[in-house]
Amino acid sequence: MNNIKKTSILLLASISSLITTGCGYDNEDKNIVGKSSLVSVTPLFDITAAQMQPTVTAIAPGQPAFGIKGYRIVYKTHNEKGKEIEASGLITVPVPTEAILKAKPNYSISMISDQHGTIFPDYEAPTSSVIKTKKPTSIGSLYSAVGGFMTLQPDYIGFGQSVKERHPYLLEKSSASTVIDMITASIKFANDSSLLLNGQIFLSGYSEGGYVTLSAAKEIEKNHPELHLNGVAPMSGPYDLNLTGMGVLSQPTIGRPDFIGGIIYSYTTALDLNLSDVIPSQYASKFPTLFNATKTATEIQAELTHETKDFIVPSYRSDFLTNPKNTLRTAFVENSVDDFKPKAPTRLYYCSGDKTIDPRISLSASKKMGVVAYDLNSSLGHAQCAIPAYGAALKYFNELRSK
Repeated sequence: MNNIKKTSILLLASISSLITTGCGYDNEDKNIVGKSSLVSVTPLFDITAAQMQPTVTAIAPGQPAFGIKGYRIVYKTHNEKGKEIEASGLITVPVPTEAILKAKPNYSISMISDQHGTIFPDYEAPTSSVIKTKKPTSIGSLYSAVGGFMTLQPDYIGFGQSVKERHPYLLEKSSASTVIDMITASIKFANDSSLLLNGQIFLSGYSEGGYVTLSAAKEIEKNHPELHLNGVAPMSGPYDLNLTGMGVLSQPTIGRPDFIGGIIYSYTTALDLNLSDVIPSQYASKFPTLFNATKTATEIQAELTHETKDFIVPSYRSDFLTNPKNTLRTAFVENSVDDFKPKAPTRLYYCSGDKTIDPRISLSASKKMGVVAYDLNSSLGHAQCAIPAYGAALKYFNELRSK
């Protein structure tokens, strides 16, 4: 669930032998949205195909590059308690060359919404990062400049436009709405801009983003028939939160107290629980300033302990581990996102060498959901697994959109 530091070169190199020239396929059924959640659109970058081509050619000879344009959109969504707020996200739009249009006379654009992994400081959010660096994200470059997809990257509630809100870390309802509302806002933007959307929507996400991806897929299939989900690729996510929580709190030490601390802070806020009933006061008192989108993971960890017996109130830890009706444990079960049978083509990706997100979570989700989980590497850790995972996801989506 950590912040995945990915570079365009690494990602592109990992998939150089897998990519076909992407441009979307016309399925004669564009998405039509009713009430739009779109508030505003701000251009961020405009990079020509000629500027992108050297990077693509260096690692994928013969692969034509798309130009890309980037936009920050602000849209309306709801937080975990149902309050309407404004959130933001990054849209990367592929710009085809004349050669691509000539080769594909029925050119149209498929859409991918990609959900990022856990971040702590706001400057790591997609739009905040682009505004700071003046460069497109590696995922946007991968999916749009190479694959020809329109790429959506939600900042999430608690970052970007909604930075003053508490981040609903691994809470199902608001995780799903953040993605779905950005999709509908982006469709409105695309229609207003006369972009040739073909109605195909794909979802991907790594780590926390894998969880958010499944939450959105589940909600779309249940309540949003107007959104045409063509493929879903969650990667190395904590889909079963009860299994995740039990795994972490049953161990004598906590590898990433920033992760479990962020989850507990999110849940106690949403459930109106007293944080100090779960976390000892010497640490609980620090949470408002540790988890306010200004501190890095390293800075947060430096203020916390790795000793489970010291980080969690002993009596609460005992109750969590032994009492199925424990409030936090019950909420973890209710917010797990692997409790449905997907209709859209779905693949789970993970690495069995992952020590951060237990690979058994992906295997358990695979069994419960009736989908295949692909082990991409037995030695790669959590952060390193992202590179082959995104390559596999793009290959999968390329295959699905051509059918």
